[in-house]
Amino acid sequence: MIWIRADANSEIGSGHMMRCLSIADACKELGEQVCFLIADEGGVELLSKRGHDYIVLGTDYQRMEEELQPGMGERQLQRLLGEHPHGLLLIDSYFVTEQYLKALREYAKVVYMDDIPRFAYPVDAIVNYNIYGEDMEYDGECGTFFLGPGFAPLRKQFQKVEYQVRSEAKNVLITTGGSDKYNLAGKILDEVMTKEGTRELCYHVVSGVFNPHRTYLEKLAEKNGNIKVHCNVTDMAGLMKECDIAITAGGSTMYELSAAGVPTLCFSFVDNQELIVENFYRKGLVAYGGNYLKEQEAFAGNVAEALRELAANEQLRRSYSNRQRALVDGNGAKRLAGELCQMAGWK
Repeated sequence: MIWIRADANSEIGSGHMMRCLSIADACKELGEQVCFLIADEGGVELLSKRGHDYIVLGTDYQRMEEELQPGMGERQLQRLLGEHPHGLLLIDSYFVTEQYLKALREYAKVVYMDDIPRFAYPVDAIVNYNIYGEDMEYDGECGTFFLGPGFAPLRKQFQKVEYQVRSEAKNVLITTGGSDKYNLAGKILDEVMTKEGTRELCYHVVSGVFNPHRTYLEKLAEKNGNIKVHCNVTDMAGLMKECDIAITAGGSTMYELSAAGVPTLCFSFVDNQELIVENFYRKGLVAYGGNYLKEQEAFAGNVAEALRELAANEQLRRSYSNRQRALVDGNGAKRLAGELCQMAGWK
């Protein structure tokens, strides 16, 4: 039995759950039983669409130690894990505590999905598939690590994507994550539609399930025939293939775009994205659009200028595409699922 503890809601978006869903899909293909443990109803729609079992704990996702309290009854985490001895628990949340991890490790093998080390994790294994993962120094008793983009847990559709860099850039993908609370997609569109060299392009905007600004984007699309809003996208790889450039926030989408080979312009708007974006840019894999938290009003203009330059430079787009493909092969979820099953002694 593989338990996965992850959440998705309007505050944190859907990134944590989406990457865990890729791992869950791969585990089920290996014949293993998987069940998600979620704090609230926020992720129910995503899990139901992908056909995964789940248990709603009815807790505050930011106060994870509540899940250990005896008052939880049948939903108490220790009790749930104890019903399936020798199971494995994969946790993907920034709100874990040392006490939380120690308590659950008595009932199952615990694997933690990490981005940036915050303390010595008392777990059996750590996953950090980020571009900087292999450079991270982890303290503590953990002896098993799955580090680097080779373990990026992408959906199956990103395996062996056929993509060709076209001589002329016409279609641009814009994706800002599951929630986009700052309406960055809207700000970018407002800016590029006023600039020569970018107003002529066609824009495909992905609106996540928790995006509170979807109506704003749809109104922009009504006014401009070269803007299309995409909601509930199931074939993201197919949409990416049709685009010549992608504008994206830092996060798992950057690894999807790399596997597909789409020349990418990236930016950050939360602290945990900065290290990803900086490393991709420093290694010559992508164009840089800036940091919204630092640039604020200048942000959209900087993105528009970087887009204009990338759209005009076919050679640079080809270089980015080749380097991105060399980084990610799209088999990370399958690779990681195999390791997790082997850890638990099933394979």
